[in-house]
Amino acid sequence: MSQPHNHKQHGQVHGHAHGTIEEALENLKASGLKTTRTRKALLTILVREHGPFTIEELQQRLEAGGSTCDIVTIYRNMTNFVDAGMVRSCDFGDGSARFEWALGEHAHHHHIICQQCRKIEELELCVVEELEQLVSKRGYSQVSHRLEFYGICTACQLQANKTR
Repeated sequence: MSQPHNHKQHGQVHGHAHGTIEEALENLKASGLKTTRTRKALLTILVREHGPFTIEELQQRLEAGGSTCDIVTIYRNMTNFVDAGMVRSCDFGDGSARFEWALGEHAHHHHIICQQCRKIEELELCVVEELEQLVSKRGYSQVSHRLEFYGICTACQLQANKTR
């Protein structure tokens, strides 16, 4: 059974790093992107905290670290990082694009999202990989998948029980 390891509660993310900032900067250079102060700060956040983050959450983290950057620049950098394969864009159906670090040994994972508080947890186990192999055997190449789960977390369930 899969175990969640990265918790996002009410805008807060706690997790472990997936790679190093040095590796991220090497990937940046290999992708033909210049190393700017903003890019380095964004990559540092993504490598250390992983995400997924909204653009606004990234801006808040930049400001907390003493950097300032407008939302358009952050979005443009995230798009460049996605194009370079360093960052993955996540859509959880709530109208907010989120971005997370996509490299490292735990890069492939799924999420469970609380439908009430929007807490996001990573699920590292992937049972769909076998199906992906079956699709590949049918002659398809570059096969990938996305799978997200939605439910009500225990904290929200407890809160709902208190109000009854």
